Amino acid sequence: MFLYQIYPVIILLHLLSAVIWLGFFPVEIYLINSIKKESNTDFKKNQIQKLLTLTNLTGMIGAIGIIITGIALVLISPLYNFFEFKANHWLTTKQFIILIILLIIFAVIIPLSKKIKNFSDTNSNEFKRFVRWAYIEKTLVLINFLLAFFHRYFF
Repeated sequence: MFLYQIYPVIILLHLLSAVIWLGFFPVEIYLINSIKKESNTDFKKNQIQKLLTLTNLTGMIGAIGIIITGIALVLISPLYNFFEFKANHWLTTKQFIILIILLIIFAVIIPLSKKIKNFSDTNSNEFKRFVRWAYIEKTLVLINFLLAFFHRYFF
């Protein structure tokens, strides 16, 4: 019985994690655009380090929060299962997308972040790749958020 009482709290934490993760997207776009426009290399380097720090922080809070609370929600609820193809297609899709997001983060974004940490060249291939993959990752997070929000209406 206790688990069903904390279910709303876990849902709230799940949503807050998603909002933190996704909420950084507009800030990330703004920072990237301001970094690209800047001509002072010391300022660029400082802004790139801020971008990487904020990306890391919001990504860790969002991803860890989503994963822990998502697992808890599936374990508590009798309606949901992991990778259940017969029902709840929206949830199975979300679970696959989160795996893809984690793969992108660990295989691409983190290694690129380490490479560009001390760079000030926004025309470098590493910075361009980082921006591209960061946008892909946030787009997948947005798709997951929309699947969760609209699954009652369309699925």
